[in-house]
Amino acid sequence: MKKKSIILALATELCALLCALACTSAVSLRTQPVSTELDVHPTAIADSKPTTFIEGPWKDGGDNGVVVRTPHYVLRLSLREEPFRDRMPDFMETCFTAYASALGTIPAPVEPLEMYVFGERGLWEKWTRKKLGRDAEIYIGLGKGGYTTDSVSVLYDIGRFDTQTIAAHEGWHQFSQQTLQHPLPTWMEEGIACYMEGTRLSRDGGPSTFRPWRNFERWSELREAARAEDLIPVSELLDGTPQEFLQNGKNSLLTYYAQVWALVHFLREGENGKYRDQFSQLIQDSITGKLAGRLALSKAIVGKTMRHRAIELRTGNAVILEYFNADFPRFVEEFGNFVQAITSRGAGDKIYRGEFPLKPAPIETPVPVVAPSADQSELKNKSR
Repeated sequence: MKKKSIILALATELCALLCALACTSAVSLRTQPVSTELDVHPTAIADSKPTTFIEGPWKDGGDNGVVVRTPHYVLRLSLREEPFRDRMPDFMETCFTAYASALGTIPAPVEPLEMYVFGERGLWEKWTRKKLGRDAEIYIGLGKGGYTTDSVSVLYDIGRFDTQTIAAHEGWHQFSQQTLQHPLPTWMEEGIACYMEGTRLSRDGGPSTFRPWRNFERWSELREAARAEDLIPVSELLDGTPQEFLQNGKNSLLTYYAQVWALVHFLREGENGKYRDQFSQLIQDSITGKLAGRLALSKAIVGKTMRHRAIELRTGNAVILEYFNADFPRFVEEFGNFVQAITSRGAGDKIYRGEFPLKPAPIETPVPVVAPSADQSELKNKSR
């Protein structure tokens, strides 16, 4: 399914470090083996087969533009740093695996996904004007980083750290536009995109990994808003769109992204996993095209206006009422408690490591102290 939509792409500063591998103009690019470490999220699996290769030059990308084909992507890359360009195929394949499995099994798109990453904004603007004509100025004015439309992501290099984050974020949008028959509510679509930002390049040159809690930037924004008592009320959070929050200033938009990121985590892990099964069912209904029908027949949703907003505008709390909790004030209270808990003192260390901050620390088993036997005492005395 291809449905045209404008997805706002704003990058935030990241603290992760990227390592680089040497890249030449050879026919093939190096792919990384699968990491089997226990602390790596199970969806962090990249395709280790040598099926990533440079197809040819990319004229619109400038002197160093290349077309790279991977098992699931056609990537047009002209990143300023060639070593970073060399690692992007592995990174996007790891993202793809997370998209297709982290939320339950989602069938892969029939056709490869297309992503453009220009080395500079000027080339990006030129290409956008050439392809989109009169609509180009709308996209160009969206903000820093790029956009996704008609299942194609068109980005430009804004530094290694930020570029990988926006690629993971926008990559989910293009994936969902191709695979979900019924689109998710805007707040959930954006929350999942932020959730997927947990895909990161490794520091040591190994395979990319996916740990959804490893998003110190979103967590920091959430903590600052919580401490300043400046969190967006949940009803407004569900009603709004990124474009609307941007009109209130960049800080408002970043708070929005941080809160929808936390909301997706809450629906999967909050309240001891209370809503996890419902979350999975919602994703499956979206895949199979049953979401709109369920909302249309829902007894929890009152009035035509509310149904219209839920189905056509993809806003409001209808999905919460139908799938998660008909007692909306109670749901809001639960989520508020969750936000307070994950932003409490000491949680940041676990977030930085990509761990669920409310997961209790393992209890160390005390080593039993056994009194020495008579024979052991005699041996000690004799040794003296």
